[in-house]
Amino acid sequence: MKALAELRPAVDAFFDKVTVNAEDPALRENRLKILAELRAATATVADFSKIEG
Repeated sequence: MKALAELRPAVDAFFDKVTVNAEDPALRENRLKILAELRAATATVADFSKIEG
């Protein structure tokens, strides 16, 4: 969890500076793949679907 917490600034910056649903289909696909990899990495640590809120 500590390692995930250290990723917070980078993840926040990604969402602040990047439009995931870009008009360019290749760019959008690449950005969605980045998010899918991040989700897969966090899923190895905990089942975040169990957290309410």
